[in-house]
Amino acid sequence: MRAVVADAEGSVARGGISVGYARYGSGTPTVLLLPTWSLVHPRHWKLQVPYLARHFTVLTFDGRGSGRSDRPAARAAYGAAEFAADALAVMDVTPTERAVLVSVSCGALWALRLCAEQA
Repeated sequence: MRAVVADAEGSVARGGISVGYARYGSGTPTVLLLPTWSLVHPRHWKLQVPYLARHFTVLTFDGRGSGRSDRPAARAAYGAAEFAADALAVMDVTPTERAVLVSVSCGALWALRLCAEQA
């Protein structure tokens, strides 16, 4: 399957940290593909994005310490609460009222945190 080019790219600043994101497609619902780990690039999802973008709006973002996102020095800047808040900030800036969260590995913890705090 061919790669797909993002329909929009940007960054959102939260607490002095910039987080890079990309949006693909325009269908509903929106699917937010969470980072799998802070140092894993969102290209991890490159095989899923083209298919999903044909049917849904797809959001990805660079986790802190990866890709176009900042690399804060403080250890506390990489906690689960920070990644969940970054995901919410990406949803806010895109603007996305609701999204289906897709996650594996450490992203599952961030997804649970985001859901628990936004329910």
